[in-house]
Amino acid sequence: PCGPPPPPRRSHPTQCCGRDGRPQRARATMRAFSHKITARRAAAAGQVGRARSTTLPLRCRMQGARVSRFEGFSDADADKTVIAIMGDLHLAPEQMHLFRDARAHLVKAMSGPDGQLLPGARVVQLGDLGHGKHGSGGVKCFEFAKDFVAGFGAPAALVLGNHDLEGAEFENDEDNLRAWHSVFGQHHHWKADLGHVVAIGMSTVRHRSNAFSHHEVYIDDGQVQWLEQQLVAAEGRPVVVFTHAPPVGCGLRVLQDVHIKNRCAWLNHSDRPERFIKLVERHPNVKLWFSGHFHLSHNYPDSISVVGGAAFVQVGVIGECNRDGQRHSRVLSSTRDGYQLYTMDHDDGTLRLDLEAGWSASDVPVPVPLSEDELLCDPTAGWLCSPASPIGADTPHTKWFPAGPSTLLALHDDLLVEYDAATRAPMGLVTRVPDGAEVLLRDAAGRPGSAPDGSDVAEVAVANANTGPEVYPRNEHGGFWRVYQPNKWRLRKMKEAAEREAAAEADEAAAVAAAAAKARAIAGSSINLTSR
Repeated sequence: PCGPPPPPRRSHPTQCCGRDGRPQRARATMRAFSHKITARRAAAAGQVGRARSTTLPLRCRMQGARVSRFEGFSDADADKTVIAIMGDLHLAPEQMHLFRDARAHLVKAMSGPDGQLLPGARVVQLGDLGHGKHGSGGVKCFEFAKDFVAGFGAPAALVLGNHDLEGAEFENDEDNLRAWHSVFGQHHHWKADLGHVVAIGMSTVRHRSNAFSHHEVYIDDGQVQWLEQQLVAAEGRPVVVFTHAPPVGCGLRVLQDVHIKNRCAWLNHSDRPERFIKLVERHPNVKLWFSGHFHLSHNYPDSISVVGGAAFVQVGVIGECNRDGQRHSRVLSSTRDGYQLYTMDHDDGTLRLDLEAGWSASDVPVPVPLSEDELLCDPTAGWLCSPASPIGADTPHTKWFPAGPSTLLALHDDLLVEYDAATRAPMGLVTRVPDGAEVLLRDAAGRPGSAPDGSDVAEVAVANANTGPEVYPRNEHGGFWRVYQPNKWRLRKMKEAAEREAAAEADEAAAVAAAAAKARAIAGSSINLTSR
């Protein structure tokens, strides 16, 4: 939890938890007079803000267009844009002083000397709007977040994160996604022209229906196909991509073991995750890819990674739900020639230049090295920071084991982690290894593996003199990782169904017992009458 619970509030049947405290119905009425003009402008300009989902009924689409304040994101004629990029918000009423201060920092960064927002000012938010104890993923949460983002006064575009589809009032992901569409009046994947640059956003569409962890960020096949179409159409123009989680193989290693253990670190972690980095390899016009999800700051050696000509950028958080005490956002300033990427430190409102590069294919981005007093490399915060574990090389903290042509195992202190050899990315946790235990790789006959690449390894054994060996055979996917977090939403629904069934059986048994008792009572009365 982030902070103490808020004080109790009076409720209103149409009240949304908005910044201004006014009922949703009243605000919608004030905006209703302009919805026709807004919808026509958005449709004519092909803007991000328009609500144009083929999965939405007309009533929902018009309702979203009526209340949306996120029109005008595209501007093909822009000479300069300044984009404030926020990671996971997890808005909580008791923390709003932090969020308002952070918003003021970002507004200042997007303003000119006169204090007015620049014409090219834009806002992008990378998902996870609400806080778990305040109804994250619900309509009231969406309304609250919408008011906060609208407070920037600049056109904005959002994508969904894993917590945005956990609304308690919904029984399926589709209805939850439709509610998000309706509140924000934009589609969950979008493309915008920002001068010379093409901006693309994509969203997760699964929570309850995820095969494994409900927190896996899953982009469906339709979005993947759409992305490739947009990259082909934008050939020769630089592309900037925004998603909640990063793609596997991007080189970002600023993450904690929880995301590896639960297999929810990367986009589509459990289902062909390599598709995204292969798209980047085929389309070198992808120059920047922003993601959040990890709740860690920008002060790690791999907070920005470069693969080919693309820079992959971790975006921190601005509230108390950070994992290392740092509150950071990103600011991207771009012209037709190139860009500058900054960290906004929300402790003091200062900007730090992290990356500067041109847009041309020959320009390879090189991050600005962090000073020694800024660097964080604590394994308890960023457990895979590069000085501790260069991939494939043993260090005092890490020992590597080849386990097949596509698999590497790494013992990071007490964590035995499986890596994908092609993308060099951690994919799952095998087990924790106690102090003094030995990791053994064995073939199908139980002998030590002898192939140099580990292709004959059939099982991993953790030998502990005190308890005997624990054996981990290859799983059905050909690796050694284990599922430590099944879909908790599905498990909860199964538990609720079992409880309802047990209650129904108990009620039925009680009814049968009551009927039997009544029958016995009637029979007893009949006997008494007969005896008289």
